[in-house]
Amino acid sequence: MKKIDAKVIRTMGVAIVTILLSTMSFSGLYAAVEQDSVYSEVDRLPKFACKPSRTDQFIARHLIYPDEPWKNGLEGVVTVSFTVTKDGRLMDAKVEKGVDPLLDLEALRVIDLMETWKPAKKNGEIVHSRVILPVVFSLSEDEKNFIATMKRFGLDVNVPLYVLDNQIMRARVHLPEYNIKSIRVLKGDAAIEKYGEEAKNGVVVITTKRGTPPLR
Repeated sequence: MKKIDAKVIRTMGVAIVTILLSTMSFSGLYAAVEQDSVYSEVDRLPKFACKPSRTDQFIARHLIYPDEPWKNGLEGVVTVSFTVTKDGRLMDAKVEKGVDPLLDLEALRVIDLMETWKPAKKNGEIVHSRVILPVVFSLSEDEKNFIATMKRFGLDVNVPLYVLDNQIMRARVHLPEYNIKSIRVLKGDAAIEKYGEEAKNGVVVITTKRGTPPLR
């Protein structure tokens, strides 16, 4: 049998202890919340303490529309609930009303980013509270038109390479229709010869009128 170096064993031991302590810490937090009441009706609502302070603006800024629902034009509102603890931490987020598995997961991801809150009060006391927030997934008319263009050129199955104002973009582009000067599509050998293997699913070459827009 091959001997394991003592230094490796010590390192493994430290890692295991660290994981155990971390698990115990989270378990203790959950246990503390379970022992106290969690209120859905309070005198002072919990207040989001990050920037931007409006929850809808924070969600809109950090939301990333998953590719498949975006390409299929799927929209809707995912309702998520979570607990704001007495010390202002967010925990136990879950989907109350879903739309699509990918949209539901993205909604939970964004809500989990909203870590810091000013806790609620009831009868003058700081309390745990339950919060419900909507996460809206909606497409602008510009986006719908762009998706229709992709489908017309058969680029909706596999994600193409985007070239925007002579720059290769490795992310989906949010481009208002009024800013489009031209759209050109390259496929097959011509695309690969010019842009390499990244272009195997085709290339969408876009020239804008007013400069490069923000990425989604």
